[in-house]
Amino acid sequence: MNRYVGQTNLSLIGPLGQKKISAARVTILGCGALGTVAADLLTRAGVGRLLIIDRDVVELSNLQRQTLFIESDAAAKVPKAEAAALRLRQINSEVNIEASVVDFTGINALELVRGSDLVIDATDNYLARFTLNEACQVLGLPWVYGGVLGTMGTMGVFAPGGPCFRCLFTDLPLLGSAESCSVAGVLGSVTTIVAAAQVAEAIKIITGNEHRHNLLEFDLRSGEFRTIDIAQDPLCPACQLRQGEFLGRSPAPEAVVVCGEQSVLVPGGAGPVDLRSLGQRLSARGFKVEGSRYTLRIAAVDQCEVVIFGDGRALIYGTTSVGRAKNIYTSILG
Repeated sequence: MNRYVGQTNLSLIGPLGQKKISAARVTILGCGALGTVAADLLTRAGVGRLLIIDRDVVELSNLQRQTLFIESDAAAKVPKAEAAALRLRQINSEVNIEASVVDFTGINALELVRGSDLVIDATDNYLARFTLNEACQVLGLPWVYGGVLGTMGTMGVFAPGGPCFRCLFTDLPLLGSAESCSVAGVLGSVTTIVAAAQVAEAIKIITGNEHRHNLLEFDLRSGEFRTIDIAQDPLCPACQLRQGEFLGRSPAPEAVVVCGEQSVLVPGGAGPVDLRSLGQRLSARGFKVEGSRYTLRIAAVDQCEVVIFGDGRALIYGTTSVGRAKNIYTSILG
């Protein structure tokens, strides 16, 4: 217990609270700026099991704010969840760290978060949050929301019986209607503050202390911090009407340009890929191939680089042309 004496001395936690932390099962959805900080803090706090879900690979531009990654991860385009799990196991071998390199969708959401005691939202899109909100409603799980943009940050807790995320945001924003961090930029210290606040709320929930019931919003440019009350919407389609609009919904089938990167994400509509077998075939055809448990990296395909995931998705680097990316994808997978 000497390892955790810094937090067991807190009246908020104590020895009994530490036992609850050590037995807790937490899922982090997304392993970018928020997810890496949250995962680091929870691992150091000694949470029992930590599941990290993320579909992407490490990029050089991530290193400005995503604290668990290093330059070699970006050079090798290691999946974020895999790179994070490797470093977290070196921080605390007592924690059971699991990595899931998958796309979080309405099809697999319940399966992924079932068995957790709570979920930390570290995503960067509303569709994932709306889907997570519904999954947690069905399973009766609390989840901790976090959002960042520029020098501004927001976080809050959505727990069973209280207002839910859709009481605050009724409808999905139209694509392209909201700014993104890739366009507006993001200050690394903002993401650190939001993630630290998320973990503080998670620890309160785990240890049975009173958690936040409103939103915290701040702007580091102005130095202003404020709270925003959330009212339960009697006509909320999620927590009141239980319409279930996002669970069971398949991911969008169209390839999309990745914002802020010269690359295209092509979804894997054809299903899982045998990466080992594919790698052997491509190597026999003269391609330069590097494989891992989760991805297959292929260099110099029509002057582009390709990273293929086990579920059939692919990132095509070196182009912003969806048509060209799909042609490259087809040339590899048929």
